Amino acid sequence: MKKISFIIALGIIAALFLPHKAVAQENPFIVLEYMHVKPGNANEYLQIENFWRQIHIARQKKGDIIGWSVWQVEAPYKMDDPYQYVVLTVYPHFSNILHPFEGIDISKVFPNASKDSLNKMFALTEKARDLIQQDIFAADDHVGNTNGDSINYLMATYVKVIPEKEQAFHAFEKDHWKPVVTKVIKGGFANFWWYGSLMFNDGINAPYNHIMVVNWARDNMFDNEPPFDQYRKEDPAAFEGYNFFTRTHRILLHKVASLKSPAK
Repeated sequence: MKKISFIIALGIIAALFLPHKAVAQENPFIVLEYMHVKPGNANEYLQIENFWRQIHIARQKKGDIIGWSVWQVEAPYKMDDPYQYVVLTVYPHFSNILHPFEGIDISKVFPNASKDSLNKMFALTEKARDLIQQDIFAADDHVGNTNGDSINYLMATYVKVIPEKEQAFHAFEKDHWKPVVTKVIKGGFANFWWYGSLMFNDGINAPYNHIMVVNWARDNMFDNEPPFDQYRKEDPAAFEGYNFFTRTHRILLHKVASLKSPAK
């Protein structure tokens, strides 16, 4: 149980995942959209995301986005959870966020679809789900490479850093935690990790202002444990992140759709 808690500590955000192309980018931006799917509308919602997936593929070809994927919340699970899915989009430039569909001709994306059928899908979008919140993160650092579709699970940890500890927090991530994560990934225990800063928040009253994410291709990530006791002996300070931030909450997500694979 102690080792499992150390594995979970890896999530101190990598939605999240960054596709391989994003790794070469300087300061990509990651947008997380938290979707509440109304009871009984799960199948309709996935149908909607498959419809929007075609639009996002056109956006990627145009160079407006680097990646897009839909993730289902696996844990924690509550009947009254505010959201059940998270849509993750990676942008090369902030201006792309401000003009998300500029230059996209829907008639060319769906050349065989009637105007009525397209309007029906847009109306269904509003019916099946509610966008309850959007977060914009600036990626600060990462470890590992991924081709995108090799990632199936991610654990995102949301943390709060007070202004007086911002500089020390980033130094801790760079000098202590990143080397530990590098060992974990080189050892094959995880595939990718990144962390980022929330760009817009309520300041001192914000519940969180940073995210750390770890990604796996497999579903037995908690069965094969890294040697954290050894890592702790090598650098005890790496396991003292509580001195720099407060963890607010953590979620485990499972990918259900991406640019390469539609939702089933």
